[in-house]
This record gives sequence, structure tokens and C-alpha cells, in this order.
Amino acid sequence: MGTSMMENRKVTDSIYLIDAKVFGIPDFTSAYLIVGEELALVETGPAKSAPLIMEGIRRVGVDPRDISYLIVTHVHLDHGGGAGTLVKEMPRARVVVHEKGARHMVDPSKLVKSSKGVFGPLINEWYGEVLPIEEGRMMPVKDGDIINLGKGQRLRMIGSPGHANHHICIYSENEGILFTGDAVGIYLSDSQAQALVPTTPPPEFDPDINIKTIEGFFDLDLRLLCFSHFGCTERVNQTLSKGIEWLMKWKDTVSEMLETNASLQEITERFRQDTEALLGPNKKTDALHRWVMEHHLPMCALGYLNYFQRKKGERMQEGMFQQTP
Repeated sequence: MGTSMMENRKVTDSIYLIDAKVFGIPDFTSAYLIVGEELALVETGPAKSAPLIMEGIRRVGVDPRDISYLIVTHVHLDHGGGAGTLVKEMPRARVVVHEKGARHMVDPSKLVKSSKGVFGPLINEWYGEVLPIEEGRMMPVKDGDIINLGKGQRLRMIGSPGHANHHICIYSENEGILFTGDAVGIYLSDSQAQALVPTTPPPEFDPDINIKTIEGFFDLDLRLLCFSHFGCTERVNQTLSKGIEWLMKWKDTVSEMLETNASLQEITERFRQDTEALLGPNKKTDALHRWVMEHHLPMCALGYLNYFQRKKGERMQEGMFQQTP
């Protein structure tokens, strides 16, 4: 699963991975086409990835107009930002998202404003325009809801807060597959270590809630974890345990650093040191790993800092990222 390739990847006989190539980077952002009597797409990627998603669906031999469900794990722009674009090409599709996030798909103005507060004014250039979705096309869901695609393909919605309050994971009960969104972290499957790195963005990230979410996944009958960033792994328990370990480690690290009034930049540098040790020095020139170091880890540091600021009743720092990836 970790090697780079231009074509879709067959996960099972009824599930296909489509590479959304966000920022032009392969092996970074996954969407998953699930084929039953009805068709579902898990994750849309950002609006800029919509042509690649459509092409990937067609490569499977599926007409995008036959898609019944666009399932978004959460409304962050790299996961659901393309839903408004894709739904215009999929007249049968309903957009599935946690009930707490549905309003941000109907009116994405606050979502875009919040994203600009973290990443700066280059959001449209990075992700493309976020189009609103008609309320009648929305299908709000909650923990435990089932989407039955037929042919034995039952998808259970798993409420999975921590990364974001409205986050859901999608559990294919018959296949034993959990589509994790960002609940467990980002899985760098092309690295020698097949490394897992946390993803901890403001404004809602809470490490304690996130850890409880991951602990709950051990109760599911799982044989595969399929990440939105990126690909799948059979090492279920080991990977879930690593997700918990890193969330705890970085929480303790930031807590200790804040006792000496460490800056956001100093926290970011510590995260970079940890991640470089995990990935090894040979990845410094790779586009994906450069993105992780230059953009993802500063966002993670800001998410942890915001978590501790919220506990003290302070406001989040904004506008941290102004560079083009």
C-alpha cells in the first residue's frame, strides 16, 4: 500500500483507494470508493482535488452520477472541502457528515474563516473554493447510525471526537475496516518505519478526548485501518497503541515546556526533532515529508498550545502559516 502509483489501489474486492494528490503530493490524501448495491465515497478531498476524484471513480468503472453517499469524516477542508463541488456532478448523492458539522457544509463561511485564522490567506490557493451545499442534500448522522449499501456492506458511523468535536469514523462491519479520518493520526506508509504522526489542529483538538476515542477502537473487530492520510495497514493494535502513545507524549512535552514559558516556535522545533528521529534523515527532500515538517507540525504545535490556552481561558493565536506549500 505504501508505494507511489498513479492508478487506484484495490483495498478489497469492493473498496478502492483514490489518491487525491492534495498540493500535488502523492500518497498524502486518500478517498475511498465503497461498492455495494449502492455506492459510497468516503472523503472528498478539497475542491482542487475534485477532478482527480472524479477520474479515480471512473477508473473503477463507476459513473460518478451513480454515487449515493458522499461521507465526510469531518468538515476540515482537506476532507470535505470538495463536497460542494462533487455533489454538483452526483445528482443522487447525499452528503453524510456528523450532525454537529452539517451546518458548516450548508454555509461554509465560518469554516473558511476559521481555516484562514490558522493557515492564513492562502486557503483558496491551497484548497480551492469551498462551495455551499443545499440543505436538502445533507444527511446528518450521529454515533451508531448505519448506512446499508447492500451486498452485505454495512457502514456504521462511529462518533470519534478529539481531533474535532464533529469527527466520525466509518466502520465497515462486514469487512472489519475502520476508515479513521484524522482520529488516529497521519500514516506515512512509505517511510521505512511506516510512521504514525499525530494530527492535532486548533481550534477543537483535545488530547484526552482523542485518546479515549482511540481506546474505543480496540473494542471493534478490525483487520484493517484505512487512513485519510494515507493508505491502509493491517497492524491494527500496534498502530492504535502508537496513536495513543504519541498523543500522550506530546501532551506531556508541551505541558513541561509551557512551565518554562516556551514559545510556539520552540514547541514546533521539539515536534520536528521527534518526527525527524521517527522518519530518519533521508526524507528531508521528499515533498510529503517537507510538508509535514514545514506545515503540519507547526499546526500540531498550535493545536496543543490552543488546548492548554483553552484550559486557562485564553484566546488562540491566529494566522500562523503564510507560506505556499
